[in-house]
Amino acid sequence: MLNFSFFSLALILILSSKESKQVEVHVCDTTNSNNSFIYCNGPILDAVNFHQLYNDSKEFVDMPLKQDPLDVYNAWIATFGNETAASLNKTDVQEFVDQYFSAAGTELIECTPDDWQEKPPKLATIADPQLREWAYKLNGIWKHLCRKIDPSIGQHTSRYSLLYVPHHFIVPGGRFREFYYWDAYWIIKGLIACDMYNTTRSMIRNLATMVEQHGFVPNGGRVYYLQRSQPPLLSAMVYELYEATNDKDFIAELLPTLLKELNFWNQNRMANVTMHGKDYQVYQYKTPSNVPRPESYRVDTQNSAEFANGADKQQFYQDLASAAESGWDFSTRWLSDYKSLTSIETTKVLPVDLNGLLCWNMDIMEYLYEQVGDTTNSQVFRNRRAVFRDTVQNVFYNRTDGTWYDYNLRTQSHNPRFYTSTAVPLFANCYNTLNTGKSQKVFDYMDKMGVFNYPGGIPSSMSQESSEQWDFPNGWSPNNHMIIEGLRKSANPEMQDKGFLIASKWVLGNFRVFYETGHMWEKYNVIGSYPQPGSGGEYDVQDGFGWTNGAILDLLLTYNDRLFVPEFFINTTAPSTAESNVETTTKSISFCSSSIVSVIVTCMCLIYSSS
Repeated sequence: MLNFSFFSLALILILSSKESKQVEVHVCDTTNSNNSFIYCNGPILDAVNFHQLYNDSKEFVDMPLKQDPLDVYNAWIATFGNETAASLNKTDVQEFVDQYFSAAGTELIECTPDDWQEKPPKLATIADPQLREWAYKLNGIWKHLCRKIDPSIGQHTSRYSLLYVPHHFIVPGGRFREFYYWDAYWIIKGLIACDMYNTTRSMIRNLATMVEQHGFVPNGGRVYYLQRSQPPLLSAMVYELYEATNDKDFIAELLPTLLKELNFWNQNRMANVTMHGKDYQVYQYKTPSNVPRPESYRVDTQNSAEFANGADKQQFYQDLASAAESGWDFSTRWLSDYKSLTSIETTKVLPVDLNGLLCWNMDIMEYLYEQVGDTTNSQVFRNRRAVFRDTVQNVFYNRTDGTWYDYNLRTQSHNPRFYTSTAVPLFANCYNTLNTGKSQKVFDYMDKMGVFNYPGGIPSSMSQESSEQWDFPNGWSPNNHMIIEGLRKSANPEMQDKGFLIASKWVLGNFRVFYETGHMWEKYNVIGSYPQPGSGGEYDVQDGFGWTNGAILDLLLTYNDRLFVPEFFINTTAPSTAESNVETTTKSISFCSSSIVSVIVTCMCLIYSSS
């Protein structure tokens, strides 16, 4: 009896231990890197963040080692033994880092792309002289954002968190020193607008190298991103370049890689859902890692402090990383209570934008195979896309509201709040395009939600309960661009015009901020009297900024003969007196009434901008 009781107790302890803590899955480990104990886990990473040596956790994990990682680790043990971070002296930790690490970013070399030119021919077609000159300035930013990796890294790859890629590339800017996945799509849109096809090929080939080495495109170019991707847009990049160059050899070169990436999503990011008695397979963001993100190590560990149960803490970390995989890090669309980050449940959300983009992937694959004469595979993807398009309609489309929503597996219902992701299936043509009323319904839904009422553009959400950066009042270039393009590409002429009006607002808002601040920004506050850089989230707003430049350059080219700067924008400083304020407002009203370009939405934007 005693033996049985002892055995039962031991079994209970083992089972409860398994319940409270699952196996840790690190963001990088011995399977994909040889320096994981420096950059992805271990006592050095823990101590640096515990003592807050840097305001941004990313700063440390971007710092190159001066010696091989194992030598540095052994030096740490020889110096500090197995002491906990709390028992160490901050000055001693800082001295160790200074001795064994170099400054972040020193492994990257600034460069001027070989295909850069001061005044690209396409940009010369922009009719408005103010916007044309601005476009030339944005084109100049590519030189400041161009990077290539120091070739000497090849001799000591283990000393760097950087993932080696062979060609030069354009970085987003600020703290984002390396390549990033979904940023690259809008950067490439801008490069194509500037006739920079060689740089575009180089960026695509770099991402293709990642697929060949790791089976997918990581979130960004660091080892600590090796467990998560980002919205899958590699095939879209190849498509955009092909449309600009008609280079079929490049398609033939990349198609096997595109297929491999699509298979990654099919094999690792699919979930089953049953609706109206029918089973569907759809995509979700769900990285396997369940530990703090190294680039946000301190904030992750601080935010997880309220979880006493180990399994809950690991689930929290997995949901954080999965939201980072979405690119929307962070937003109330992932939060069960719509306000607190600790309620995050990304892995229970089936995101409409991801499924719309993968529907587009299938469409693109059909087209690219057709272009190289592979009718068999083209037909395969035509059929797959047709089936999946119906899946997207059945799972995500809400016929009552006339738009697409995320679907929550926990509540088994749509999330009826507005997020700009609602328009991604429109952007991706993941619907029957003969249905000209579809775009009208999506527009009417957004209008009903009041998202067009702001002078600086469309906010990512209308959720004001949180301070997360992918919520109100921040507007982002990729989101505004996708809404504009979704309306422009629709078969509904009225919606095409609405797309132009939104483009006018976004472009002129960016124009105003550029001449106010001297920078392009990653996000914008859309609600002020004139737009300003955005705020919120885990880090300060960053300038640069790759995808903002790219989206604006693309829109300037798309509407090259329709976009014009109103007269009062020429004075780039805000009025300082009531008299000048009235004068400027009068000019804006005059412009609105005289220009066919500026109807209701744009007029309101311009009037508010001058107030």
